[in-house]
Amino acid sequence: MPPLTCPPIPKNLEPLTYDDLTLWALTVLLEAEGEPDEGKLAVAWVIRNRMDAHQRGAREIILAPKQFSCWNPDYIGQRKARLTAPDPKLLERCWRAAAAAAWRLTPDPTGGSKHYYNPALANPEWARGAASVAIGRHVFLTGVA
Repeated sequence: MPPLTCPPIPKNLEPLTYDDLTLWALTVLLEAEGEPDEGKLAVAWVIRNRMDAHQRGAREIILAPKQFSCWNPDYIGQRKARLTAPDPKLLERCWRAAAAAAWRLTPDPTGGSKHYYNPALANPEWARGAASVAIGRHVFLTGVA
């Protein structure tokens, strides 16, 4: 596949100023930077699945309080550090994942999941008993409201 020319990350690093696809791609980057490409795609599909389930736009889903930890107020310093100069090849892979989910260009590897977590960092009570699929270091859940 030919290289994708990714738009530059806005200099101000303020998510409210990003267009939806930029916000989507940067969410994938921040949430799944160290994951395999399937894991990046899975995070992108969680956003798409939430959009479909709640009939909301990407911005509303991604920036909703306490939904994606990378946009929480306590993550500002880490977010700025990670977005200052990301690896261009990594950023391209995140853009591809976001675009694939946004336009449904590839199948959803999560089976319709709207939630995920990293079991090395958390074991949320709300996840108990939900159907799940492990992709990379994340567990993707279906059947959770």
